[in-house]
Amino acid sequence: MERAEDLARVCTDAVRRGEDFPTVWHALLKGHPLIDGLPRQRMEGKRSVLEIQLITGEWLVFDGDAKRFCVG
Repeated sequence: MERAEDLARVCTDAVRRGEDFPTVWHALLKGHPLIDGLPRQRMEGKRSVLEIQLITGEWLVFDGDAKRFCVG
């Protein structure tokens, strides 16, 4: 099974190639076996980030300003 860090890297690469979050969600994340929920928005300081629960208990976090996904 793909690791959460690998999924974050694939998604980051897609965003840096010009894909937006909705496209990444529908093409890569929505049906992925690691995903265990819908994206939710939260504030991190003054920045808005999206986070998605994973079956591992971790979160996949998307920072649109940085164009980066990470595992938290």
